[in-house]
Amino acid sequence: MKKVFVVLVVLFIGILFAGCTSQPSTPAATPTPTPAPTMMATPVPTAIPTTIATPNVTSNVTANVTANVTAVPTAVPTPNVVTLAFNKDLTISPVGTIYVPVGTVVSWVNNDPYKPHGVKSLGTNSGYNFGTVKIPYQSAYNVTFSTKGAYDYVTVFQPYKAWKIVVS
Repeated sequence: MKKVFVVLVVLFIGILFAGCTSQPSTPAATPTPTPAPTMMATPVPTAIPTTIATPNVTSNVTANVTANVTAVPTAVPTPNVVTLAFNKDLTISPVGTIYVPVGTVVSWVNNDPYKPHGVKSLGTNSGYNFGTVKIPYQSAYNVTFSTKGAYDYVTVFQPYKAWKIVVS
């Protein structure tokens, strides 16, 4: 009976020590938030009424004209979108001269969760001189270029980068 008791005590102590020597778990990685894509509203086509004249001729040569109005939808082109992204490693893509057609939307997007970013317009071009704009994280600032010309912009809150947007 004493031998069984001694064996159980030794077994218990062995299990106790085995449980105390487990490896600590490694800390879990912190998930990096993924920015949601910027959703742009698609314009709804507008209807343009058209008039169609239908003559009504009777035997006494009297003409009655009846107007039928029919709504004909016109196609509204979807604007081009060019995205200029501020990244968390202080890079911007793309940088330099960007060529776009008239009607293009240029969207400056802040994908950096650690720093604010911004853009500053240079020059006095009508409609496209908005001064300095701060862009919070996961936000965008959009400008639609509807006039031909060359427009200059620079970054703020980070190393100097410049763009020239040429609209043709």
